[in-house]
Amino acid sequence: MSTTYKNEGAWVLIKWKPGAPQNAWKSWEGNTAVKAGWSTSGEWDCNLLVPSKDPAEVEKFVWNHVRKNEWVEATKTIWGWQWH
Repeated sequence: MSTTYKNEGAWVLIKWKPGAPQNAWKSWEGNTAVKAGWSTSGEWDCNLLVPSKDPAEVEKFVWNHVRKNEWVEATKTIWGWQWH
């Protein structure tokens, strides 16, 4: 059985440094690499959906854009395929 995927890409999970402002994500507003962003509760504070067919491209985005935000303490990238 073969599965056809609609989209591929990554969830980029972000942990803010203590004292980060509520709008620490503003530096990514309007960035065309980000399809959607969420403020979240729990271990991670923010999630970005970054569509891509190339994991290396996503990691480049993380290091050149996400990690350059002064409020980012840590990131975790989860690759995914949309099947539904």
